[in-house]
Amino acid sequence: MYELLVLSLLMHWPLHAYRIAKIGNEIIGPEEQISTGTLSSLLNRLVQAGLITPAGRERFFELMLDTSSHPGTYRRLFHLKALHLEFLPVENQLFLLEHSLAYCRQVLRSKQAEAQDMADDARKQEHMSPSLRKAAMALIQLKIEQWQLELAWGQSLHTQTLLRFKQHGEALAAPGEESSNVPR
Repeated sequence: MYELLVLSLLMHWPLHAYRIAKIGNEIIGPEEQISTGTLSSLLNRLVQAGLITPAGRERFFELMLDTSSHPGTYRRLFHLKALHLEFLPVENQLFLLEHSLAYCRQVLRSKQAEAQDMADDARKQEHMSPSLRKAAMALIQLKIEQWQLELAWGQSLHTQTLLRFKQHGEALAAPGEESSNVPR
């Protein structure tokens, strides 16, 4: 996640480590902060790998389009990616948005099934005190509401992306063609 964070910030501006840490921590915080040691090590690795160059742009695109490497942090990574969609061709923006929407729908269906199972399964009801069952159902409902909000946000991003490209008269490239809005 930190590699994507640093490379995405460098896509916007040439920054020194202090500014990267400040902006990066504003983006990922307050629950999490990138330490100066972690940032320093990461920047050293990026420099040694030649990624503070045009090769870093290619790595940025690779990380942006990766939807399977970190399933446990998928939502957090998507939030970061959503901030930098503008650097991708519209086809890739829509791919990421549609992938995220499918992910949200899948998780939402799972949480709803979990709530239904908790309500219907007599064995679960007899093995839980009424207060624990009530607290568990409230937690599941909170998760459902969070994923409903996530889905609504993703749908809004998708709609905005389609509208923005229609308003600017930009067409989606046919399969196999290169889009006219590929960043260089």
